[in-house]
Formats: sequence, C-alpha cells, structure tokens
Amino acid sequence: MTIKIDSADLRLLERSEARAFRVERGGAFNAIFDVTEDQALDGQAVKFDTPFKYKGDWIALRAGCFGDTAGKRVGVWIDHEGALEVASTDDALEVMIDDDGVQFRLDLGSCKLGPVVARLCQSDNRSSMSVGSDILEEHKETIAGERVRVVTRAKLKEISLCKEGAAGENAYAFVVDKTVTPKPVAGTRSATMKAAQILHRVSRTVRRLKAQAVETYGDAKPAKRRPMTVSESNRLQSEQNERLIARTRAMHFF
Repeated sequence: MTIKIDSADLRLLERSEARAFRVERGGAFNAIFDVTEDQALDGQAVKFDTPFKYKGDWIALRAGCFGDTAGKRVGVWIDHEGALEVASTDDALEVMIDDDGVQFRLDLGSCKLGPVVARLCQSDNRSSMSVGSDILEEHKETIAGERVRVVTRAKLKEISLCKEGAAGENAYAFVVDKTVTPKPVAGTRSATMKAAQILHRVSRTVRRLKAQAVETYGDAKPAKRRPMTVSESNRLQSEQNERLIARTRAMHFF
C-alpha cells in the first residue's frame, strides 16, 4: 500500500525532524541553524503623535513626518548598529505607514540570521522596537504640561530590535507563522497586533518589577543544588542571548 503525504505536511515533518536533531545536539548557538522559512517578525516600530522620553527630552513624531517612503531604503538593525543590519526594504522587509504609526513585516526566512532574530525576539531579549531617522524639521509644543520636540519632517533610515525601546509599549515585535497570519495593513491594527501589544506591555511591567525587586532586596547568588528560579532562568537566557549577539558580531555575515 502506498501512503501519500501532501507537500505541506511533508515540509512540516522535515522541519520537525530538523528541530529535533538540533535539540538533541544541544547548544545555544544552534539557533543559527533553526528553520524559519515560514516565520516572520511583525510589529510596530513607533506610534505617531505620542510623546516619549529620549536622551532627556520629550519627543514625538508627527503623523506624515516620514513622507512617501515608497522606493526608499529602510534597514532592519539590532541595537541601532548598522554593522548588524539583517535585512532591508530591498529584500525581506515591508513597511506599512499610516496616520497611527509604522508597522512592518520582516520575512525571517529571507533575511540574514533569521533564526537568531527569531530567538532574540521570542526569548523577550530583543522584542522592543525603535526607529532611526534623520530629523529635518521640528519645533517645540507643550503637550500634557511638557515641552515636547515635535518632529514634522524626517528621513526614516532603519528600524531596530532592542532591549528597551524609547517608545515603550508602543514599539514592539513578535514572531508569527506567515502562512496563517496576514501581513499588517496600513490603516488598521489586527486583533493579533493588538494582542501582541498587550503582551508586550505586560512583559515590560514584569521586567520593571523584577528590576525593582533586585534593587530593593539584592540579587544573592543561588545556593548550591537549589532549583533555579524564574528570575534566574530569565537572566541566564538573557546572558546566553548576549553571547549569541557577541558571536554574531564576530562573524562575517554582514
């Protein structure tokens, strides 16, 4: 008897076997060899007309400040470092700009180090977003009692994955299965996008509370043989990811 397996199920089986092999082999750097062909990074890089603190000043990007970005190159960087560019609008990045903000989709299967980017985001180590731009025109306004630099014209150069973006809960990224999750659409925010923002907000709050607890009560080293706490596990994961980024910088992918 011949057993027929359709192509979609066959690809899923192949990916599962590949992942199982890498898990068996172990090691944090195996993330580089993970399969991300059906994955993408969706999110919002900034929300317009919403002030946020940046280098001691309050700043807000006005809707329309980036003008028409069609045909203009925008990169995807890590930590605002040009040497760590993983993609751009020339290849794996799509940018959707409307009056509310800047949404994006990064095709992880087509960008450099897609598996590393996926790992950094999923582990909540680099799930915040930020924008890098050349400010061309701005003025000061008083908003909610604060003097705010309002940017009315700027050139968008890059969007970055980072630990804590200045725009806070309004700039975030999350990994999706692009075969079932529609691309972000200008003029609307999908239920998936809204849910991701809520999770991002909760995650930021938890990290802040943990940091406050460490500052107040200290962070004593765990006793031998004691089970690892969630906080210790998160810190270990963060340290592994930092080493992963350090190794990435030392390699010649760029």
